[in-house]
Amino acid sequence: MGHQIQAVIGKREAIQVFADCWVQARVVDLPQDCALVYLTDTLFDDITELFDEPDREPPSPLALFTSAIRWALEGAARPGPLAYIETDYAGGYGTQAGVLVEKGVVTLGPIEGAGTINRLLQAIGVWHRPGKDEFDALGLGRYRHMPL
Repeated sequence: MGHQIQAVIGKREAIQVFADCWVQARVVDLPQDCALVYLTDTLFDDITELFDEPDREPPSPLALFTSAIRWALEGAARPGPLAYIETDYAGGYGTQAGVLVEKGVVTLGPIEGAGTINRLLQAIGVWHRPGKDEFDALGLGRYRHMPL
C-alpha cells in the first residue's frame, strides 16, 4: 500500500489556530491530543491566493512548501510547534520530508530521509512505546491518501 500525504500536524490547540484561519481546513483528531490538517489542493490555493508575493523558497525536497505555506505556518505556530510533512511511498519505497515551525519561525528543515517524520513528531511532543515509533503512536498509517 502507498502513503502519499501533505499535512500539518501539531497539538490540537496549535492545529486549531491554523485551521481557524482557513475555511477549507478540516481538522482530523489524532491520539496524544494531536491533530492534523491535510494540505488539500483547495487549501493550498486559498493560502497561495491570500499571500500576494512571489515564491522565494529555495529548492527543497518539499513539493508544496512555498513562501505562502511558510507564511501561513509561521503565523499560526504561536501556541505550539507545527510540523509540515510530505510523504510519497509505494511498495515500501519512497520519500518523506518536512519542516518544524516554532514561535513563528522555521526551526528545523526542510529535511528529508528515513526518520524525518518521527524526528518532527518527537519535536512537537509525541511519545511512543517500545517497539513502536512516533508515526505509529499517532496512527498515521491509517491516513495514507489525501481526501478528495
